[in-house]
Amino acid sequence: MAHHFVAGEGSLWAQISGPNTIPVYLGCHEIGDIDIPKGDIELIYCPDPSGPSRFEVVGSITGAAGAITTSVTTDVTDALDSLEQVNCPFTLFVNMSKSGRKDLFTNFDRTFVLTAATITSEGLTGLTSRTPDDNARSEQTFDISGEALLRLFAQDIARQTITETAPINKVIFTNEQTCRTDDDPSSDFCQVGFASTDAGVGSPSAFAQVLITTNGSTWTAAAADPFAAAEDITGIVGFELDRDSTRVIVARGTTDGAAAAEIAYSDDSGTTWTLVTVGAVTGEFVSTQHGMTAVDRNNTWLVSNGGYIYYSADAGLTWTAQESGSITSAPWNAVEFSDDQIGWVVGNTNAIARTIDGGATWSSITGPSTQAANHAISLEVIDKNRAWIGYSSGTMYYTIDAGVTWTQRSFTGSGVGQVRDIAFLNETLGYMLSNNASPLGTVLWTIDGGYTWSTLTTPANSGLNALYICNQWNFYVAGETNSATGYIAKASVA
Repeated sequence: MAHHFVAGEGSLWAQISGPNTIPVYLGCHEIGDIDIPKGDIELIYCPDPSGPSRFEVVGSITGAAGAITTSVTTDVTDALDSLEQVNCPFTLFVNMSKSGRKDLFTNFDRTFVLTAATITSEGLTGLTSRTPDDNARSEQTFDISGEALLRLFAQDIARQTITETAPINKVIFTNEQTCRTDDDPSSDFCQVGFASTDAGVGSPSAFAQVLITTNGSTWTAAAADPFAAAEDITGIVGFELDRDSTRVIVARGTTDGAAAAEIAYSDDSGTTWTLVTVGAVTGEFVSTQHGMTAVDRNNTWLVSNGGYIYYSADAGLTWTAQESGSITSAPWNAVEFSDDQIGWVVGNTNAIARTIDGGATWSSITGPSTQAANHAISLEVIDKNRAWIGYSSGTMYYTIDAGVTWTQRSFTGSGVGQVRDIAFLNETLGYMLSNNASPLGTVLWTIDGGYTWSTLTTPANSGLNALYICNQWNFYVAGETNSATGYIAKASVA
């Protein structure tokens, strides 16, 4: 039976300095109603032929949603209140808990997170009295507007049944949530997806597969294989090619004798594949599942085992080397862009580089000194100054000043195994994969931009490789072969 919350089970928190800073408990504070405008409907009329001065509705337009608004009230005391000190946008949390301490930030059963909250006006009441029997509380009220409200729960992760026996390197989805129209049916987040696999083992040599789902749960192998036998598929990206088709690009993840690096693309969900040579360096390949990224059809990047960074401006048809091994000749392990201009790459022996002009120039960045001998293997880019890096040492670091300084963020299990992936839906909600030495993988999540990380109950596995966030309630995880089949799991809210 569902638990029905009451106001007394809620607690209020604020990140005064924004995401990835310490949340402050607002003990004796009360939040008012939260108004979440969705946008008014404006009707479109045409004359009704049934008679004069008559009109009929032929459609509608949804207007702008507007800001989310609320207010917080607290007592005036002899100490300066936390909200009195706010000068910049901050994050506001309403944590609802069935039991336990209210002043423990991670103790919630569900939470409401108001992002980019701004105090728009303040009010003071009950400061003085003209009568001796007036003992009304002296109070101050803060009117607040915010950009978005996240409704968050700890997700349940359930493994999906697949027949593929090889490890799953990465899962992506290419569809967005849409409402039904006269021309198209409705669709939910993460229904049309693709997964890349290793070639597996066998005699004769097995082929790596691209797995496809059209409902988010049933996975089948594509009709054709992109590469030759015994060649792994690592990176995989997808984007809308035009109004009616989607292009999926996969990268070869093993060397192919005397050949250069290769990608293959399909515009028909894997029925056919077209091979494209990338560069001219003998023996090159994309060595990890994080080695390719796409912002859109005009901006795709991949990185190689030889320190090259390649760029395609035409949906993968042609590739240009933006960086030719001068920063490092060791493998780049991950590339990520926050938009078509801001991007980072990370690689072996703590190699890091950044661009702020779409890759026209790449600048080397000095990573955390304690990780000089370790490999940077996962990456998440927030913007040109903020990024997260996961290491082969099982540690995780972030920077807020474009790599001038680095701060380690500890979590349960840190310092052992590997941090295999880090991904944020926005600057507040994020997830990461930590594999211990076994390897056994664990999913952790943060609701405060990375200041605190909590573990999610993760089904038995033999190591996790990558994750894909659908929305605030759902994400997917790819992993190594476990109990004789590859690993795909979906997280959802019960």
